Amino acid sequence: MIGIANPKRRVRRGILAGAAAVALSVAGAAANAAEKVTFAYGTNISLSNAPTLMAVGMGYFKEAGLDVQATFFQGAAVMLPQVTQKHITFGWITPDPLVISRQPGRDPLPVKMFYNGIYLSPFDVVVTKNSPVQSLADLKGKKIGVGAMSWGNLAVTKAMMKKIGLELQRDYEFVPVGVGATALRAISDDKVQALNLFDTFHVQIEQMGVELRRLPMGQNYRELFSSGWIAHEDTLRDRPELVVAFARAAARGVVACNANPEACVKNFWTLYPATKPAEGTEEKKLADAVQILKVRLATMLPEQGAGKMGYYTEQSWKDYVEVLHEGGQLSTGNVDVKPLYTNQFVKDINDFDAAAVVAAAKQLK
Repeated sequence: MIGIANPKRRVRRGILAGAAAVALSVAGAAANAAEKVTFAYGTNISLSNAPTLMAVGMGYFKEAGLDVQATFFQGAAVMLPQVTQKHITFGWITPDPLVISRQPGRDPLPVKMFYNGIYLSPFDVVVTKNSPVQSLADLKGKKIGVGAMSWGNLAVTKAMMKKIGLELQRDYEFVPVGVGATALRAISDDKVQALNLFDTFHVQIEQMGVELRRLPMGQNYRELFSSGWIAHEDTLRDRPELVVAFARAAARGVVACNANPEACVKNFWTLYPATKPAEGTEEKKLADAVQILKVRLATMLPEQGAGKMGYYTEQSWKDYVEVLHEGGQLSTGNVDVKPLYTNQFVKDINDFDAAAVVAAAKQLK
């Protein structure tokens, strides 16, 4: 059963129904036995969240004995304190706040990343097709639209711009424009001359009828890993079985979503019906959503296959430090990255039959 208001009809093979504004709750095998777990995103709800939420429809959280609730915040800076104060069990976040907290003179945050969820940067800088802007350097004197001033990518964007000699406020400006229709209006009306959102949001804007052009970015920025799951150090130390149960279910959801993106979209719309577009035929709405979803899925599965999901390399963290230091976001490049992450749970998280997950997902309609 699903513990949210206004339940809809059940979709075949366990795709559960229900309406939720900013949260969803899934009952465990028995309501009085399931452990309540809250996980959070630092952005508005979008199809980017659909892969993890596929674990709801497939019943993977329920099988793990978890009663989960998903919450969405306006930026990582708003969400992160909820994890550090243990109001939220798990958070989906970019690594820069953790890295920055480890430089001299700062108080290190009592959290670690334990699951690498996005292996490539999902952030683009885009302009309209006919814009005179051809490179990042051409953004001097321009306004760049961002989802919110608390979004986690801004530190890397500032570093990227500083590398080419451009300083925030002096040479360019960030303007919060939200996502979707509000971001579309901002760039269409020339209130901003570029957008720096998730790749999936840019595809969504293109589907609304505006042709966009991606500005070239250095490969070192393109290959930066992005969001992953964090937890308080106390949780990682004292509740390893909970960490594994949650992340394994979430990973199975990603594998299932990749195996059947159409069913993944339908599951997402069932859980969050307000996110389904009102205009267009059912076929067109589904095709557009699948196109957006595949952009995200391409960044979530490692080249080595499902068995290596969630794994971090120490070098990838060092690369992140180097980028932030070169861009002036860190006072020193001598940051010990080892306390920022752990791979200790990766083997157990990947201890599931991926082939069986794929087979089950492909049977969904």
